[in-house]
Amino acid sequence: MARLSVHSIPVTDARNEETMHGFARRIEATPPGQCALALQLSLLEASALQTCGKCVPCRDGLPQLAKLMRRIVDCEASPEDLGRLKTLAEFIRLGSDCAIGYGAAQMVLESLTRFADEFKHHTEEQSCQKGIAQSVPCETFCPAHVDVPGYIALVAEGRSAEAVALIRKDNPFPTACGYVCEHPCEKRCRRTLIDAPINIRAIKKYACDQAAADTVPTPKRQPDTGRTIAVIGGGPAGLTCAYFLALMGHTVELYEEKKHLGGMMRYGIPAYRFPRERLDEDIRAILGVGNINVHLESPVGTDEMKTLSETCDAVFVAIGAHAAKKLRLPGIDAKGVISAVDMLRSIGDGVYPDYRGKKIAVIGGGNV
Repeated sequence: MARLSVHSIPVTDARNEETMHGFARRIEATPPGQCALALQLSLLEASALQTCGKCVPCRDGLPQLAKLMRRIVDCEASPEDLGRLKTLAEFIRLGSDCAIGYGAAQMVLESLTRFADEFKHHTEEQSCQKGIAQSVPCETFCPAHVDVPGYIALVAEGRSAEAVALIRKDNPFPTACGYVCEHPCEKRCRRTLIDAPINIRAIKKYACDQAAADTVPTPKRQPDTGRTIAVIGGGPAGLTCAYFLALMGHTVELYEEKKHLGGMMRYGIPAYRFPRERLDEDIRAILGVGNINVHLESPVGTDEMKTLSETCDAVFVAIGAHAAKKLRLPGIDAKGVISAVDMLRSIGDGVYPDYRGKKIAVIGGGNV
């Protein structure tokens, strides 16, 4: 009992905790395109700093493991060094007394399999794989790769119309994405380093509220090419294709089987989530480019497809994904059982189901 001692918490511990919170935010904001081995090295070096020093494999092994990993990251190692890295990591994993040592070693062993191609390239080609390069997170994670920092800067200067024009350079539906985009651009926003991601989608919506899409001039069309392209489907894919084809100078024949353009943006999203008049702003802007001839209530069957393929220079098929997901339950196809997709499609054409005086069962408690 006389040998027991109680150590007080060092005075620097509170400040260290603040540093660790900041480091955690930095991990959350790790930019895409980073070399996987460099990331593994940084995590390994952080693990080495956590050792208490009581067991040799962890105390002495982790710094040696990090040193060897550093040589690989710097493209100064040989293929034989991979064997040494694996042997040392296995020794540390088996000999360490706690998770600081064996957890760090296990991470290295898993990375040898997960990033085998990157390890091979570093030790044989002395470079990262082609395409490895850090990029701006918001622009990279945006499916359309819109210049997010650019339009945010324009909005901050009160130049909303120019912001809408910049968004439209890559995405002809700025208003739609301002309302219903899942905003993957915010996934690793660098503002996370300070507090939380910027609400990028709301900034886009604000820009479109200040300068409606159909009031912002579209880019000037290129000279006519004399080519005609048929686009089957007037949803987001078909309209996007028609927009860029028209800008290139082609003539577009757009066929839509419904009464209105918009596809699932009109027939799959309730109006309270995305008002139809705001969708129409984007559509008017797209058609405003010119040379897009719209054919509504014009389904394309086998014969029509044959004619189009013979008379047009190319055909783009964008029929969408309108099929509903059905429950695997007896009676799901019975009369009177409809899906949310079917109901929203009917409402999109202005036909509202009349259930007055009837008893209705709703399966599902989501927003639909």
